[in-house]
Amino acid sequence: MNLQRPTPLRALVIDADPRTRPLITELSTLGFEVYAASRGRFAIPVVRSARPDLVVLDLALPDDDGIETYEELRAAGVNAPVLFLSGGEPEARAAVRRVMTDTDGHLTKPFVPAEAVARLKELLARDLADESRLLRNGGLTVDVDRRAVWRDGTRVELSAREFDLLSCLMDNVGQVVTKKQILERVWGTPFRSGTVETYVYYLRRKLGDDDQSLIRTVRGLGYTMTRD
Repeated sequence: MNLQRPTPLRALVIDADPRTRPLITELSTLGFEVYAASRGRFAIPVVRSARPDLVVLDLALPDDDGIETYEELRAAGVNAPVLFLSGGEPEARAAVRRVMTDTDGHLTKPFVPAEAVARLKELLARDLADESRLLRNGGLTVDVDRRAVWRDGTRVELSAREFDLLSCLMDNVGQVVTKKQILERVWGTPFRSGTVETYVYYLRRKLGDDDQSLIRTVRGLGYTMTRD
Protein backbone atom coordinates (compact mmCIF):
# COMPACT_ATOMS: atom_id res chain seq x y z
CA MET A 1 0.00 0.00 0.00
CA ASN A 2 1.50 3.32 -1.05
CA LEU A 3 0.94 6.43 0.97
CA GLN A 4 -1.39 8.83 -0.77
CA ARG A 5 -0.45 12.38 -1.66
CA PRO A 6 -2.39 15.17 0.01
CA THR A 7 -5.23 16.90 -1.86
CA PRO A 8 -4.81 19.52 -3.19
CA LEU A 9 -1.21 19.14 -4.33
CA ARG A 10 1.23 21.44 -2.57
CA ALA A 11 3.81 23.60 -4.33
CA LEU A 12 6.63 25.49 -2.64
CA VAL A 13 8.16 28.42 -4.51
CA ILE A 14 11.48 29.65 -3.11
CA ASP A 15 12.33 32.83 -4.99
CA ALA A 16 12.56 36.54 -4.20
CA ASP A 17 12.31 37.61 -7.85
CA PRO A 18 9.01 39.48 -8.46
CA ARG A 19 8.97 38.06 -12.00
CA THR A 20 8.04 34.70 -10.45
CA ARG A 21 4.81 35.98 -8.89
CA PRO A 22 2.70 35.24 -12.00
CA LEU A 23 3.77 31.59 -11.64
CA ILE A 24 2.44 31.54 -8.07
CA THR A 25 -0.85 32.98 -9.31
CA GLU A 26 -1.02 30.43 -12.13
CA LEU A 27 -0.40 27.50 -9.76
CA SER A 28 -3.08 28.76 -7.38
CA THR A 29 -5.52 29.07 -10.30
CA LEU A 30 -4.80 25.46 -11.23
CA GLY A 31 -5.77 24.34 -7.73
CA PHE A 32 -2.35 23.98 -6.10
CA GLU A 33 -1.90 24.93 -2.46
CA VAL A 34 1.03 27.30 -2.88
CA TYR A 35 3.62 28.26 -0.27
CA ALA A 36 6.18 30.98 -1.00
CA ALA A 37 9.52 31.81 0.62
CA SER A 38 12.01 34.48 -0.38
CA ARG A 39 14.92 32.82 1.45
CA GLY A 40 16.03 29.24 1.80
CA ARG A 41 16.05 29.50 5.58
CA PHE A 42 12.40 30.59 5.50
CA ALA A 43 11.48 27.50 3.48
CA ILE A 44 12.77 24.88 5.90
CA PRO A 45 10.13 25.52 8.62
CA VAL A 46 7.46 25.41 5.89
CA VAL A 47 8.46 21.98 4.58
CA ARG A 48 8.43 20.51 8.07
CA SER A 49 4.75 21.37 8.51
CA ALA A 50 3.54 21.12 4.90
CA ARG A 51 5.32 18.50 2.80
CA PRO A 52 5.36 19.89 -0.78
CA ASP A 53 4.71 17.76 -3.86
CA LEU A 54 6.64 20.20 -6.06
CA VAL A 55 9.39 22.74 -5.37
CA VAL A 56 10.46 25.72 -7.47
CA LEU A 57 13.90 26.92 -6.36
CA ASP A 58 15.84 29.93 -7.60
CA LEU A 59 19.61 29.45 -7.52
CA ALA A 60 20.22 33.17 -6.91
CA LEU A 61 18.49 33.70 -3.58
CA PRO A 62 19.32 36.83 -1.56
CA ASP A 63 21.87 35.91 1.12
CA ASP A 64 21.40 32.19 0.32
CA ASP A 65 22.92 29.68 -2.06
CA GLY A 66 20.31 27.75 -4.03
CA ILE A 67 22.33 24.54 -4.07
CA GLU A 68 22.81 24.68 -0.30
CA THR A 69 19.08 25.25 0.10
CA TYR A 70 18.41 22.24 -2.14
CA GLU A 71 20.66 20.05 0.00
CA GLU A 72 18.95 21.31 3.16
CA LEU A 73 15.55 20.42 1.68
CA ARG A 74 16.72 16.90 0.90
CA ALA A 75 18.25 16.57 4.37
CA ALA A 76 14.88 17.63 5.82
CA GLY A 77 13.29 14.67 4.04
CA VAL A 78 11.78 16.52 1.06
CA ASN A 79 11.70 14.03 -1.82
CA ALA A 80 9.53 16.12 -4.15
CA PRO A 81 10.81 17.01 -7.63
CA VAL A 82 12.56 20.39 -7.81
CA LEU A 83 12.48 22.82 -10.72
CA PHE A 84 15.63 24.95 -10.55
CA LEU A 85 15.49 28.51 -11.86
CA SER A 86 18.55 30.42 -13.01
CA GLY A 87 19.70 33.15 -15.36
CA GLY A 88 21.27 30.58 -17.66
CA GLU A 89 24.86 31.14 -16.58
CA PRO A 90 27.16 28.19 -17.42
CA GLU A 91 28.24 27.85 -13.79
CA ALA A 92 24.58 27.65 -12.71
CA ARG A 93 23.82 24.90 -15.21
CA ALA A 94 26.91 23.00 -14.05
CA ALA A 95 25.86 23.31 -10.40
CA VAL A 96 22.40 21.98 -11.19
CA ARG A 97 23.77 19.01 -13.10
CA ARG A 98 25.93 18.05 -10.11
CA VAL A 99 23.01 17.69 -7.69
CA MET A 100 19.79 17.11 -9.62
CA THR A 101 18.10 13.71 -9.72
CA ASP A 102 16.07 12.12 -12.50
CA THR A 103 12.91 13.81 -11.23
CA ASP A 104 14.38 17.35 -11.08
CA GLY A 105 14.41 19.95 -13.84
CA HIS A 106 15.97 23.27 -14.80
CA LEU A 107 14.47 26.38 -16.41
CA THR A 108 16.23 29.62 -17.35
CA LYS A 109 14.82 33.07 -16.79
CA PRO A 110 12.92 34.85 -18.19
CA PHE A 111 10.05 32.46 -18.78
CA VAL A 112 6.28 32.63 -19.08
CA PRO A 113 4.19 30.97 -16.36
CA ALA A 114 2.71 28.47 -18.83
CA GLU A 115 6.20 27.22 -19.67
CA ALA A 116 7.05 26.66 -16.00
CA VAL A 117 3.70 24.98 -15.32
CA ALA A 118 4.27 22.60 -18.24
CA ARG A 119 7.68 21.65 -16.84
CA LEU A 120 6.27 21.16 -13.36
CA LYS A 121 3.50 18.90 -14.67
CA GLU A 122 6.12 16.88 -16.51
CA LEU A 123 8.21 16.51 -13.36
CA LEU A 124 5.16 15.60 -11.28
CA ALA A 125 4.06 12.97 -13.81
CA ARG A 126 7.56 11.46 -13.77
CA ASP A 127 7.59 11.43 -9.99
CA LEU A 128 4.14 9.84 -9.80
CA ALA A 129 5.30 7.14 -12.22
CA ASP A 130 8.11 6.32 -9.76
CA GLU A 131 5.72 6.43 -6.79
CA SER A 132 4.70 2.81 -7.30
CA ARG A 133 8.08 1.67 -6.01
CA LEU A 134 8.42 4.22 -3.19
CA LEU A 135 6.91 4.17 0.27
CA ARG A 136 7.08 7.48 2.11
CA ASN A 137 6.18 8.53 5.61
CA GLY A 138 7.42 11.92 6.74
CA GLY A 139 11.21 11.88 6.54
CA LEU A 140 11.35 8.14 5.87
CA THR A 141 11.59 6.85 2.28
CA VAL A 142 11.71 3.19 1.27
CA ASP A 143 12.58 2.21 -2.30
CA VAL A 144 11.01 -1.24 -2.59
CA ASP A 145 12.67 -2.21 -5.88
CA ARG A 146 16.17 -1.15 -4.90
CA ARG A 147 15.70 -2.20 -1.27
CA ALA A 148 17.10 1.14 -0.17
CA VAL A 149 16.10 3.32 2.79
CA TRP A 150 16.65 6.99 3.65
CA ARG A 151 15.70 8.92 6.75
CA ASP A 152 15.76 12.72 6.54
CA GLY A 153 17.83 12.45 3.36
CA THR A 154 20.48 10.16 4.87
CA ARG A 155 20.92 6.61 3.57
CA VAL A 156 20.28 3.90 6.17
CA GLU A 157 21.96 0.53 5.68
CA LEU A 158 19.72 -2.39 6.68
CA SER A 159 20.07 -6.15 6.58
CA ALA A 160 17.64 -8.14 4.43
CA ARG A 161 15.47 -9.07 7.43
CA GLU A 162 15.47 -5.51 8.76
CA PHE A 163 14.40 -4.19 5.37
CA ASP A 164 11.57 -6.73 5.11
CA LEU A 165 10.42 -5.81 8.61
CA LEU A 166 10.45 -2.10 7.78
CA SER A 167 8.55 -2.72 4.52
CA CYS A 168 5.92 -4.66 6.46
CA LEU A 169 5.41 -1.75 8.86
CA MET A 170 5.47 0.85 6.05
CA ASP A 171 2.79 -1.10 4.19
CA ASN A 172 0.55 -0.67 7.24
CA VAL A 173 1.28 2.87 8.43
CA GLY A 174 -1.01 3.85 11.28
CA GLN A 175 -2.22 0.27 11.79
CA VAL A 176 -1.21 -2.30 14.39
CA VAL A 177 0.73 -5.24 12.93
CA THR A 178 0.80 -8.26 15.23
CA LYS A 179 3.95 -10.23 15.94
CA LYS A 180 2.36 -13.26 14.27
CA GLN A 181 1.68 -11.26 11.09
CA ILE A 182 5.27 -9.98 11.05
CA LEU A 183 6.69 -13.47 11.56
CA GLU A 184 4.58 -14.94 8.78
CA ARG A 185 5.50 -12.21 6.31
CA VAL A 186 9.18 -11.73 7.14
CA TRP A 187 10.21 -15.20 8.30
CA GLY A 188 7.48 -17.35 6.77
CA THR A 189 6.55 -18.92 10.11
CA PRO A 190 4.50 -17.79 13.13
CA PHE A 191 6.84 -19.56 15.59
CA ARG A 192 10.09 -17.72 16.37
CA SER A 193 9.84 -16.51 19.94
CA GLY A 194 11.72 -13.27 20.66
CA THR A 195 12.81 -12.76 17.05
CA VAL A 196 10.50 -9.85 16.31
CA GLU A 197 11.51 -7.91 19.42
CA THR A 198 15.18 -8.34 18.57
CA TYR A 199 14.81 -7.09 15.01
CA VAL A 200 12.58 -4.18 16.01
CA TYR A 201 15.37 -3.17 18.39
CA TYR A 202 17.92 -3.36 15.54
CA LEU A 203 15.64 -1.36 13.25
CA ARG A 204 14.95 1.38 15.78
CA ARG A 205 18.66 1.75 16.48
CA LYS A 206 19.56 2.13 12.80
CA LEU A 207 16.70 4.56 12.12
CA GLY A 208 17.61 6.71 15.13
CA ASP A 209 14.24 5.96 16.70
CA ASP A 210 15.51 5.85 20.28
CA ASP A 211 12.38 7.52 21.65
CA GLN A 212 10.15 5.04 19.75
CA SER A 213 8.21 7.90 18.18
CA LEU A 214 8.42 6.24 14.76
CA ILE A 215 7.86 2.56 15.60
CA ARG A 216 5.55 2.25 18.58
CA THR A 217 5.01 -0.84 20.68
CA VAL A 218 1.36 -1.73 21.22
CA ARG A 219 1.54 -3.79 24.39
CA GLY A 220 0.07 -7.25 24.04
CA LEU A 221 -0.50 -6.87 20.30
CA GLY A 222 2.49 -5.86 18.20
CA TYR A 223 3.84 -2.70 16.57
CA THR A 224 2.65 0.26 14.57
CA MET A 225 4.44 2.72 12.28
CA THR A 226 3.38 6.21 13.33
CA ARG A 227 1.81 8.21 10.52
CA ASP A 228 3.68 11.49 9.95
